[in-house]
Amino acid sequence: MNTKTYKLLIILAGAGLVLALAVAAALITRGNSETAPADKKEQAPHFTLALLEGKSFQFSEYKGKPVLINFFASWCLPCREEMPVLVKIAREYGPKGVVFLGIAVDDTEEKMKDFIVKYEVNFPVGLDKTAEVQKSFGLYGIPTTYFIDKQGVINYFHSGAVTEELLKHELDKLL
Repeated sequence: MNTKTYKLLIILAGAGLVLALAVAAALITRGNSETAPADKKEQAPHFTLALLEGKSFQFSEYKGKPVLINFFASWCLPCREEMPVLVKIAREYGPKGVVFLGIAVDDTEEKMKDFIVKYEVNFPVGLDKTAEVQKSFGLYGIPTTYFIDKQGVINYFHSGAVTEELLKHELDKLL
């Protein structure tokens, strides 16, 4: 390769690099100026759920209080792993005013009751027999935990098993 061809290749490579950087900068700037729809927080859907002990949980009655809703199933292994942590945190944060609710999905009442007894669940639990509640939340997997602020806005939700650290972090933000 002669010197002239070599210089031309270096000039073209440099021009290509400058063009690529300009396009990248334009895309980054454009991305920062738009608000992503995922940044918008949504109101939690209103629902009524029959609870295990015969009462009913009407979400609208808890406005003004932070609410944690955990969707689970007795057959779900990650649900089994996280339930002792939820029970512990409910013991700690219940007296601070946080309302806890467990909603069993794709389960039977008998198996749900056995699960509640086995894990000594200390907060209200109901079975979403019609799947109406899970559909209203757009649930696509379990376990999923929703953290709802005092105004009824979903502040955060977590798909998968929750840890004690995550629960404390998110609940402290709601108090």
